[in-house]
Amino acid sequence: MDKNDEILFKQKKQNELKLEVQQIKSKLPKYIIWFIFILAVSLYFLEDKIFHLFGNNVNFLIGAVLILCFFLFLFLLKSYITITKKQKESKDLGVQLYNLMKLEADPVDE
Repeated sequence: MDKNDEILFKQKKQNELKLEVQQIKSKLPKYIIWFIFILAVSLYFLEDKIFHLFGNNVNFLIGAVLILCFFLFLFLLKSYITITKKQKESKDLGVQLYNLMKLEADPVDE
């Protein structure tokens, strides 16, 4: 592959990775809101079946909040790992691009 083609390919790949990271970051609040909504609705409909495990309303609410926080934490952790992996990959491509594009200075004997 020609050096210019390789540079263009890596620049395109780096821009795609940056765009993916930006899209994930912009969609993350929407995903969190939908996740909370779906979990709250499912807990509402499963309240009668789960209620006997907790004994009273206070314990049920505490358990529901803990379950919500646990799954939300796992979701955020997964998103964070994905974002950092893509950012690292983008940074590595940037270093490769720098090494490809830097001027090779030949020492001149004077």
